[in-house]
Amino acid sequence: MIEEKTGNAAGLNAAAPRIRTGLAISRSLLCVGVCLLPIVASAASSAGCPVKAPPLSLPEQSDESTLVADQATVANQIATATGNVRLERNGQTMEAPYVRYNRQTTDAQAKGGVKYYRPGLYLTADTANVNTRNRTGQFDKTHYSVIGSGARGKAATIVSPGDNQYELTDADYSTCPGPTKAWLLSAKHIELNRNTGRGIARDATMRIYGVPVLYTPYINFPLDNQRHTGFLAPTIGVSSKSGFELSAPYYFNISPNFDATLVPRVLAKRGFQLGVQGRYLFEHNRGELDGQYLPHDRKYGADRGLVHFEHQGELNPYVGVQAQYNYVTDKNYFNDLSNDLSHTSTANLERSLQLTAADASGGVRFTLLAQDFQSLYNNFNGLGGLYDNKPYKRLPQARLEMLTPTAPFQAGLDAEFTDFQRNNSVTGYRSDLRPRLLWGVDRGGWYANSEAAYRVTHYQLQNLDQIPTDAFIRPNKSVINREIPSFTAGGGLRFSRTLKNGWIQTLEPRMQYLFVGYQNQSNIPIFDSGVPDLHYDRLFADNRFTGLDRIGDANQVTVGLTSRLISPGSGRTVAKLDLGRVTGFRNLRVTVPNSGETGYGSRGSDYVAGVTLAPTSTLSGRATVQYDPHHNRINRAIATATLGSRSGYQLNLGYRFYRDFRPARNVFYTGNGSGNFRRNIQTNLIPGKFENLSQTVLGVRAPISDRFDFVGRWNYSLEKSRNVETLAGIEYSPSCCYAARVAWRHYVARRDGSQASAILFQFVFRGLGQFGNNVRSFVDSDVFSNDTTGRSSHTFDTMRSP
Repeated sequence: MIEEKTGNAAGLNAAAPRIRTGLAISRSLLCVGVCLLPIVASAASSAGCPVKAPPLSLPEQSDESTLVADQATVANQIATATGNVRLERNGQTMEAPYVRYNRQTTDAQAKGGVKYYRPGLYLTADTANVNTRNRTGQFDKTHYSVIGSGARGKAATIVSPGDNQYELTDADYSTCPGPTKAWLLSAKHIELNRNTGRGIARDATMRIYGVPVLYTPYINFPLDNQRHTGFLAPTIGVSSKSGFELSAPYYFNISPNFDATLVPRVLAKRGFQLGVQGRYLFEHNRGELDGQYLPHDRKYGADRGLVHFEHQGELNPYVGVQAQYNYVTDKNYFNDLSNDLSHTSTANLERSLQLTAADASGGVRFTLLAQDFQSLYNNFNGLGGLYDNKPYKRLPQARLEMLTPTAPFQAGLDAEFTDFQRNNSVTGYRSDLRPRLLWGVDRGGWYANSEAAYRVTHYQLQNLDQIPTDAFIRPNKSVINREIPSFTAGGGLRFSRTLKNGWIQTLEPRMQYLFVGYQNQSNIPIFDSGVPDLHYDRLFADNRFTGLDRIGDANQVTVGLTSRLISPGSGRTVAKLDLGRVTGFRNLRVTVPNSGETGYGSRGSDYVAGVTLAPTSTLSGRATVQYDPHHNRINRAIATATLGSRSGYQLNLGYRFYRDFRPARNVFYTGNGSGNFRRNIQTNLIPGKFENLSQTVLGVRAPISDRFDFVGRWNYSLEKSRNVETLAGIEYSPSCCYAARVAWRHYVARRDGSQASAILFQFVFRGLGQFGNNVRSFVDSDVFSNDTTGRSSHTFDTMRSP
């Protein structure tokens, strides 16, 4: 339809297919060099600065064309319009002083200053030639804006060969507003393809505030969130161990459930390292394979490498499988090539395969495990468990668990067979059988339960002649049998009351009696037993040790009390108190040698108290104390407090004291001082001597201004009077289109307490890509993590003991 503002009108229709389009926010990833298609979805991204809303409005999708003008004429299917001309068709709007439109071909020629708007794209041009049916065309002397991603720029010409495809010549590309761009990509040729989600620039120059800083014949950058093949953001850093470091990961999007990443890495002091990661994902199985290889480390003097594999899944609905394999070429691999505390403190690398079968009701479970370790430290003390640097292999371990579904009486059976192997050590088979009878009832306001069991254990030991003369345990016979009865009975009450202000207070007393028969076990080797941390729930365990090599004798009563304060509005627990203790009726006789403070004395345990407070959404704290009444001393103490929120200011304070944290050691070097021998560190335990852990931690995040954010952590050892780790980082965001981040880290890197430093750097072009590793992600996941899953007495959040 043609409408003249004078009121004269003539009909004009042309059919065209309906097309739906849309533009997603781009990812912060970058391709430089040769890339296949686009890039991967693993790095953080954000759009650039928002563009102004176009002065035009989009019409509805329609096969009809509408032409509105001050004046218009129609001849031979061609309409010529002048003045304020507006053409609408197929979800597109174009305005210009002059438009010539062919209703048969749907070609439109416009000049004199063109405005063109379609979903996701707005541009102005001197002239334009557009086919409204195919949504193709050419625009000359243009300024354009990509709605959603914030991309904008100018080009001598823009050609659209197909829907959602644009070819720009002599063009600029940026996500920064204003005449002076913080960053600008200038190129002879730029291709934007929203179908593939990628942009490609050829013969391109990167400018920072107008200053050329990088030239590349080819660069590939993202337009959306799709996974694509291409380079990820390079990592840039400097450390005292390896010098300047640069890596440029390349991602392969093989299929929806397969991908791979190739990581070339240059270490100035060491050489060139190549890493690879492959991942797969199926409906019931997933896994990952990683490898690294550094030929002839110049600083270490040898080839170095790493292999890691893990798999988790199921063979059928009743059988699950877990597998992992880890290997490094030398014991100093993580110390030298990682600046992550969780890796530099690694002592053993696990290799295992586990099959688990269970029936539909869950009453029967069978587990078969084969487990081995690569021990990075050759010395070991023969204890096993917590302080052993060289755990035993399980080749294999078979475990059967059965429990009848009857109630309130149940019958159960726990059976286990394990073959323990280790070089130059006593080895052997262990068979354990534990039938049991259970009774339990829960009536809401009260509950009660009991269990009677009889444990029969058989050891068949080998290699007794290989026991070191200074070993803590020296078996004198190859066959050992152990029979231990046990009985437990307990119960508790649940009270609650509503206070005058509507708050709810609970009171939950709990009591348990435990009897475990005594048998001398001092000649049984320690294959897998240890001493766990003592906490409130642990007071009610049926064994004060972990593993099966030590079954603690007991004739005791445990009394505990829990009280909660619950908000009536949110149902949130704002305060919780736990208090409990074990009282024994006879002296405890079963021990683990050289285990230090266990939390148990001759007639019971320490008092254990825990407090958790969360009075507001921005203030929380927790504290636990383990008090020894016999020696009038505190054996364990933990206190943490958090003020603020993750999105703004946040202050973390923490303290931990742990008596007899680990056996005392002598640390010294071996070797001739050259090549890789210079790196050998030997540690020997000092029998009967232990080290205490006493550390503080301070973490802070502070938005200093609209442009600056600061993060930091200070971890200090009061026992050693030295820093364990110091980290400081700052982010500078002067614009919505780019940010710069830098962090400095100084931390304990080796067993002898020596420290290393690292500088992490990142420069982010929002809407284009980023240079450097992700400082913010590193800080967030490490400094302010509240997850305590899997942590032992060796760690306190990120705290380590030098």
